[in-house]
Amino acid sequence: MAFSVGAGAGGRRPIGATLAEINIIPLVDVVLVLLLIFMLTA
Repeated sequence: MAFSVGAGAGGRRPIGATLAEINIIPLVDVVLVLLLIFMLTA
């Protein structure tokens, strides 16, 4: 998968921590943008 690109840089962190660091911030950004769009269109 595309998420395995960062695994070559050391590889000391657990996979779950790396995936959580990659996925949580964009997820929060997407949720906030969707909330803003729904508020503007309502």
